[in-house]
Amino acid sequence: MPPPPGQIILINGASSAGKTTLCRALRDALPDTLAGPFLHFSLDFFMFDADVLPRTPQGRIREWSRIRPQVFGGFYRCLPALLGAGNNLVVDLILENSAQWDQLRELLAPYDVTLVGLHCPVEELERREAARGDRRPGDARRDAQTVHTFVPYDLELDCRDPVLHNVERVVSGWTARAVSGGRGKETE
Repeated sequence: MPPPPGQIILINGASSAGKTTLCRALRDALPDTLAGPFLHFSLDFFMFDADVLPRTPQGRIREWSRIRPQVFGGFYRCLPALLGAGNNLVVDLILENSAQWDQLRELLAPYDVTLVGLHCPVEELERREAARGDRRPGDARRDAQTVHTFVPYDLELDCRDPVLHNVERVVSGWTARAVSGGRGKETE
């Protein structure tokens, strides 16, 4: 008998908002479902954490502007494959425009999706971006101007709140949705 489809919690926010930290904490805090535990999945795995993308000698992604749409599209298509195989996912991502959201919404329509917006003031994003040193200056500011303008969230969080507080809010909101039957398919 095949496993039940997984559930997915999407954490959307600007670069350096703390999405990865939140997702890792959620992965460890969320209760197992019939499909099993939650896995953390991120586009950062392709871009920063693995030797997946071709790099120049200076460490930049080779031909990024050309391959970027394909990489994003492939990442989005990975999600329903993982869910359909019975994996629960906590995913951090940066939805840059409504076309990306439309594509993702269509791909995830058959699944139970919880959408979480992680908000962070621009000044804090820029401070974090500079402290990290592995992000292009200005990306966080650019993201902050758009990422929250077209996504209908189930829950919105503030990055300045303690991570454990935000984890508790997501777990509580996700649990309440599971008890009430969740949303299932996006209809808008």
